[in-house]
Amino acid sequence: MSDGLTPTFRPTRLGPCFCDSGKRFKDCCGSVAPGRPPPQGVHVVREFVDPDTCRSLVDYLSGQPRKPLGTIAQPGSSEFMEAEYSPDRVTDDVEAGEMRGTVNETVKRAMDGPIAEATGRPFAWFEKPQLLRYEPGGRYAMHADSEILLNQPRAWFKNIDRDISLLIYLNDDFDGGTLEFTKFNYIFRPRVGDLVFFPSDHRYLHEAMPVTRGLRWVIVSWAAFADEPKVLDQPIPESIPLKA
Repeated sequence: MSDGLTPTFRPTRLGPCFCDSGKRFKDCCGSVAPGRPPPQGVHVVREFVDPDTCRSLVDYLSGQPRKPLGTIAQPGSSEFMEAEYSPDRVTDDVEAGEMRGTVNETVKRAMDGPIAEATGRPFAWFEKPQLLRYEPGGRYAMHADSEILLNQPRAWFKNIDRDISLLIYLNDDFDGGTLEFTKFNYIFRPRVGDLVFFPSDHRYLHEAMPVTRGLRWVIVSWAAFADEPKVLDQPIPESIPLKA
């Protein structure tokens, strides 16, 4: 479609899988079989960060100031970092403090390593990583990280320069809090130190399910390809540049 609009991704259970495997979607990326692998585009690196480092981070962050985090209020405008509180996103943004350098370097290591290897494309920047704390009831309802759905025409519009989304889980001693990819019937149950990354567009609509016990700690960030046309006239504030 023109004008930066993308038709809704609608895989059909009995149709061919979008990954060109030759299988039906229901037997491939849309499978509901127990223990199935991630769908194409969703990458999991187990224990990307060692458990001791994760525990040290959580111990430090537990004493740091935090504030409730909402949803982006004005997508695509110059005010895209302004947030409003919403029941769709119930989490706290925790100040990194003295661990900011460690957190940034951890995400950069992911960008330079498994993410660069998987995508094969140069990156312009990644956003300043957020440190999120979910207590019981904490959740983030189904959403896409880079696109919004327009009613007229019924299509998706890219409103922010995000091409890859990533999460690094700092603990696993909680219940609930799974990461679910709506269109692929895929449920990811994190373990401490896991790195997960995937495209930011609406094909990968995802939801952080409510935590039912304990606290869920996670690092999140988003990255922009260097060779992808930009929708905003400048990088997101405090983004960290990468060599293309």
